[in-house]
Amino acid sequence: MNTGTVALLVAVVGVAGTLLAPVTTAWVSSRSRRQEFELQQRSELTKRHMDDEQANLERLRDTYVALNSGARRYRFRMMEDLYAIRSGTAPDPATEVARVEFQDTYAKAQMLVPDDVLRRCQAVRVALADARKLLIPLAGDAGDAGDDQQKWQEAHTFLMEMWEAILAMQRAMRQDLGISTTES
Repeated sequence: MNTGTVALLVAVVGVAGTLLAPVTTAWVSSRSRRQEFELQQRSELTKRHMDDEQANLERLRDTYVALNSGARRYRFRMMEDLYAIRSGTAPDPATEVARVEFQDTYAKAQMLVPDDVLRRCQAVRVALADARKLLIPLAGDAGDAGDDQQKWQEAHTFLMEMWEAILAMQRAMRQDLGISTTES
């Protein structure tokens, strides 16, 4: 190759480099911006996913608190009514309010709570309903209900023993939330 050809080749490469430099720079810049945008999108998606998970956990925790406190309140109200019946006093209307609140909470929980925990909640719901069935006849006989010691004792024993169902429900809830590792 002669020097003229080499010079021409160097000149062509130089001109091509000069002409292609802005295109290459624009392409690299565009690619960099696209990668940055995709990274930002993934980051926002991950944050949204984490926020959704946190909101679901808080909703579940609130549901568990409401179920737990509602069951305990309703059982407590029935225990109070049982002693009121024994002393010849009428049951407190607050017991019916506690029953309705617990049933409402349970209905909402059916749409949120995992099956294994819901089975424990169902056991508590059934036990509370059965306890109510034991109290209704006692409360129906205004002055005579306190005289029926056997039925009163049966209701009292049932309410005391159902505490185990509430504790089992609590353990299942705590385990589901990752608070407790003991088996329910």
